[in-house]
Amino acid sequence: MTRLLCATILLLGVVGTCYGAEAKTPPTSQPAQKIVKIGEVRVDLKKRQVSFDTEVCLKEGVLEFLLVQWQSKTHESILHTKAKASHIHAGLLMLGLSAGKPARWSGQQMGSRFLPPAGAGLKIKVVWKDGKGKTQSAEPGEWLTGQEGEEIERPDRWIFIGSDILPTGRYWAELDGEIISLTNFPSAVIDVPFHSSSANDMRGIYANAKKIPATGTKVEVIITPLPGAEKSPDARETLVIDRFGHRSVDGQVFTEEQLEEWATRYITAHERGMVVIRADGMARVWDIAETQSTLRLGGVREFDVQRVRPQWDMLPRAADQARSAMAGWKDKFVNYRDLLEDPGKEADRTLIRVEAELRALEARKELIKDYAARLKKSVARYKATTQPASSEGGN
Repeated sequence: MTRLLCATILLLGVVGTCYGAEAKTPPTSQPAQKIVKIGEVRVDLKKRQVSFDTEVCLKEGVLEFLLVQWQSKTHESILHTKAKASHIHAGLLMLGLSAGKPARWSGQQMGSRFLPPAGAGLKIKVVWKDGKGKTQSAEPGEWLTGQEGEEIERPDRWIFIGSDILPTGRYWAELDGEIISLTNFPSAVIDVPFHSSSANDMRGIYANAKKIPATGTKVEVIITPLPGAEKSPDARETLVIDRFGHRSVDGQVFTEEQLEEWATRYITAHERGMVVIRADGMARVWDIAETQSTLRLGGVREFDVQRVRPQWDMLPRAADQARSAMAGWKDKFVNYRDLLEDPGKEADRTLIRVEAELRALEARKELIKDYAARLKKSVARYKATTQPASSEGGN
């Protein structure tokens, strides 16, 4: 995910440094650009700040977010913005930060325990002009209160958890509209550093109407990494395993040796780094187990294994499955008038997949034949050099 967003930054002509990617240095004859714009987001490289404009959309009521995308979940957030969540994420990457870990459970059933968000720490400031045109500023925690004004735990710092790029390629925070969460939404870009839930038996966070400016007020949000945030021991990276067992991080495919080396570099930079293993539904369990073993050799200890459902239904792998599939097709062809889609078109798409599968199988067959031929030659050489010569004329 880091390199994908870095690539976006670099395509925009931005100079930045991201984990796992080489730093890009501007020509020495030109001064380095100090403020860079990524869409509606401003990145101040000198002050190490990310800022963007928002608007107050809610002054009172129960909250789940501090900030959401423009006109998305405005009934449960104080602010909304036209700035893209992915651009805010990219801006934080430019300051050298890595995405952290969202709130999660460790262990199983009775032995499980809740782990709050962890990662690069942030300070957030909100700035606006009051009715008299005077500039006002506050920390977002001042805008929060409990039900009927009761005291609650309010954030004095925030965690960059980084949302995620989904298997479909969509950036999760933009799909759901969640940018700065107050109640541990893993889809958000930024979260509070403690256990917080919208469930009835957990904390209730309400808007403090006395502190929040009027609805429609323009508010600048300024995000500043805490000292040492770029070296946070907690971080998160995603490793993808495809159906053939190829393993990649940010599009770079690794051999087993390279993967162990990558894990060592990663865990050296973030000693409590977590790896999300996202495996294609057709990948083998062995691929996942072997990947975890290799990463452990490199020092990684925390994993989140996700199985991604294949885009298409599986083709038959046994005779009974083939018979069942053919019975289904016959039923569709007989009752085609009752279907929303012409089964002939669906069958054509399936046949295209079958041809692709046959090509893949043929390529694998050739690979195994070549492997077997090479192994036979190696065995023959081995036996020729290690087997004692037969004695002639012996007793």
